[in-house]
Amino acid sequence: MREIWTLASFAVAFLLVGSPALATGLTPSASRIAIHVKQGDWGTARTQDIETVLTSVANVLVPYFPHRASIRVLVASSRQGPRVLLEKSPDGAHLVLLNVQDTRWDQFAYQFSHELCHLFANSEHREMSSDVVARNHQWFEEALCEAVSLFTLKQMASSWEHSPPYPYWKDYAPAFREYAERLLGEKHRRLPLDKSVAEWYAENREMLESNPYLREKNEFLATQLIALLGVAPGSLGAIGYLNLERSSYSKSFEAYLESWYSCCPEAISDFARRVISLFTRGDHDGTAIAAVTVSGGTPY
Repeated sequence: MREIWTLASFAVAFLLVGSPALATGLTPSASRIAIHVKQGDWGTARTQDIETVLTSVANVLVPYFPHRASIRVLVASSRQGPRVLLEKSPDGAHLVLLNVQDTRWDQFAYQFSHELCHLFANSEHREMSSDVVARNHQWFEEALCEAVSLFTLKQMASSWEHSPPYPYWKDYAPAFREYAERLLGEKHRRLPLDKSVAEWYAENREMLESNPYLREKNEFLATQLIALLGVAPGSLGAIGYLNLERSSYSKSFEAYLESWYSCCPEAISDFARRVISLFTRGDHDGTAIAAVTVSGGTPY
């Protein structure tokens, strides 16, 4: 019988994702990412406060992605956001555009964590490829980054309840959790009881490959990925090995996922294994890819 995921189940899943120490072998510490926010159309929000919020987001995620811990990010306000630009600043900083105004810290966290996920997932490898097949797989990365945004909102709620950047920001902590739960409760994110993810993918494959920005479909898959993170503790860091093997771009989606799995260190590969099983069998036992060799790569 297929398990029916409720909001309560998702709450448990978030608690079970695991610690950064388990994911990376490192002791959790403050982010070393250098984040600078440019003056712009931020409404009533001050740039120094925005930087504080975005640093708090980085503090949640960076311990899972130690190879990216020293990157620099320049953030600007733009109606063309949220997005990561392929080009970098003259001094080598990644350029991130956000489309938020006023002190909507939940929106800042939601958007910025999504764009950080693209950076951690080696998206520049995909963007620099001229291969159309590489772009065909982008929808999966978009869904992963949506899942990371939901994860971050929950973690921000917990961290700000106990150790907010400023004492008077503690009252804002519930807003992160409420926003995540509202998103998770949206009807289009639910899996029909008579359908597996593999069946859903077969029905939607052509649309996904032709347009990676079909928001409701990406959000649907992100909700299923959050559930997998809950049963694969510590494996959030596996996202740092996506797009690592450049030759994977010219492969089928199934081979693209297997390349990801092969690049993951064994300690954090369980998430990738379960994702492949989700698409190939519709369950979580992982037997469909038991023969895949885990070699472990190094994030770019």
